[in-house]
This record gives sequence, structure tokens and C-alpha cells, in this order.
Amino acid sequence: MTMVEQPIQQRKLQQSYFEAKSAKQALAKSEKTAVTKACNWIVDNQIKWSAALLAIIHSHNQIVAHGNSAFVSLQHKIPGDPQGRYYRGSKDVYYVLHFIVVFTLVRATIMQHVLMPFIQWYGVRSSRKVTRFAEQGWLTIFYIVSNGAGLYVMSKSPHWMNTRNYWADYPEGHRQMTYLMKSYYLVQMGFWFQQIFVLLIEEKRKDFIVMCTHHLVTCTLLGLSLYMNFTRVGNAILCCMDMADIFLSGTKCLRYMGFEKPAEASFVFFLFSWIYTRHYLFMKIIMSVKFESKVVLGGDRWDPENGSYYTRPVIYCFTFLLGILQLLLLYWLMLMFRIVYRIVVLRNLDDSRSDSEDDAEKEGDAKKRNNASDKKKD
Repeated sequence: MTMVEQPIQQRKLQQSYFEAKSAKQALAKSEKTAVTKACNWIVDNQIKWSAALLAIIHSHNQIVAHGNSAFVSLQHKIPGDPQGRYYRGSKDVYYVLHFIVVFTLVRATIMQHVLMPFIQWYGVRSSRKVTRFAEQGWLTIFYIVSNGAGLYVMSKSPHWMNTRNYWADYPEGHRQMTYLMKSYYLVQMGFWFQQIFVLLIEEKRKDFIVMCTHHLVTCTLLGLSLYMNFTRVGNAILCCMDMADIFLSGTKCLRYMGFEKPAEASFVFFLFSWIYTRHYLFMKIIMSVKFESKVVLGGDRWDPENGSYYTRPVIYCFTFLLGILQLLLLYWLMLMFRIVYRIVVLRNLDDSRSDSEDDAEKEGDAKKRNNASDKKKD
């Protein structure tokens, strides 16, 4: 085979590969089941169906429930309480479901009608970067609001900067929640359950299993802490988690916009905030759950009728779940140090969690360069 024939043969093989791949994808699309089509419709029409559901919910609230629907208003208010506080109860599920739909609508609307048009106007043309910028931009907005709300709730509560007060006055001082605390907690539950839906519809990343585990553990902890009246420590954990995520998502947005130097500076802030909040402060909270709670409460207090669920097995369960989160955080910290190595040594700020689409785009670019090189040789 001559030097000229070899590149031609390679191009024919590449063409046949891509033609076969396109035919396979077309066949897969034509063989979609009714369930697959329904799932695709849900993903592609998030604004439509979530807006329709919210219209039904709020119409029912105004017309039928006279402004007191469990989907829209907090339930289980303590009768005659001078501070207007609430207990938790079974009807709180409806409030959480309502906010799952709210976050679906708000997320899709902001991404499609604000963030995507902005980044396209800015000059980014890659469909992958446009989508990723919108996803991370929405998370940046949410975590800024969420962290501010969480810190405000904590500042108005007895446990502000005091880990002993995570447990003081348990259970009565904990099961009686202010409107602010209860609404904050249920809205957070709505967001994290909605994040499971988001995880399933986004392009799969290399750490999909890790992310799925993180979301499931987070939702489990939120549900158990609300049920067992451990919301003070739950509020503290949420605040620890939110702060670093602001810098994480913000760094990615800067990088998608091409601001490499600001992105590197933001990444440094992110790394320090991550280590301080998610390892130092978070470990202090775990130690408070495991040891300080026993010092403050003295021993088991199992009295479900009065909202007390503090026992050794319960604390072991919470410590185990929090330990799983810490292990996941350490895994991500390892990936961050890999990025630090790339910045310092290789001068490349790549995301170690890049997905298959990232890899495909890089592979496609490489093939284009090879094809251009072949044409020059011909």
C-alpha cells in the first residue's frame, strides 16, 4: 500500500464507523417504547408540565382549600402558641412535593430563558458548554440564596455558632419549629429530592454513582432529622455544604466563559472553603453528634409520643450516614488535588468529573485534526 493510499483507507474506515454509529442511533430512536417516549416528553417539556401542575395546585388552594392547602401552606401549627410555631407532621409531604415542582419550573425557566441566551449572546457556541453553563449558573444562584437563608435561620436560632445547643432543650425546644425554620427545612428537602430527578436527566458523568449516593444519603438525613427533631444540626450541615458549592459552580461558569485566570483564583477560594467547611467544620458536627450529644443529654431519651428519639442506635445510624458523606467528600477532595496538579504543573484547569460527552468532543476534535492532516498529505 502506497503512502497516498493509506490515508484514504483510514478515512474510509472512519466513515464506515460513523455511518454504522449513525444507523445504530437512528434504529434506537425508532425502537423507543411508550415509556421511553413518555420519559423523553417529561424531560423535554419541564416548563409546560410543571407550570400546569402549579396552576392546578394553586387553583385548588384558592378555590377549594380557601388558601390553606397542604401543598402551599405549612400545616400542623401549634394551637394557641404565642410565637406561632409548628410541629412536623404527615401533611408536610405535600409541601415538599409542591417545591419539587417549583424547583423544576424555576430551574428550567432560568436555564432556558436566562442563562442559555446570555451565554450564547456572550459568544459561546458549543452546545455542551451552553448547557453546562446553564446548569452551573442555576446552581450558583440557588446556593447563594440557600446559604444566605440558612445562615439567617441559624442566626435567629439558639444553635448559632454553638454546637452544644444542637442538643439543648431536646426534644421540646426542637420539635416546636418557627415558621422560618420549618419552611426552610421543607424547601431544602424539595430541592434535594428534585436534584435526584436532575441527576437522572443530565448527561452521565464519571462520578454518577458517587453523586447518586450523595443525593440519596442527603435526602435520607433530611427526612430522618426532621422526623426525629434534629433540625438544628441539619440546618448547620446544610450551611456547611452550601458555601463551597457557590465557589464550585461559580468557578465552572467562569471557565465556560473563557475566564481562565479568574477561574483559577475562584478555584483557590473554593478549595480552601471546601476543606474548612466540609472537612473541618463538618467533622466538628459529626463529633458533636457522636460525643457532645451524650454529654448534653446524658443518655437515651426514647419517647416518640413527645417527639424524643435520642438513643444510642439512632446516633450510630446518623454517624454512619454522616460518615458516608465524609468519605464521598474525601473522594472529591482527591479529585481536586488532581486539578491542583494540573493547574500548577500542566497549566490546565480541567474538571476531573468530566462526562462522556466531554470525552467525545475531545475525540471529535482530534479526528478533525487528523483528517485535516491527511488532506494535507494527499
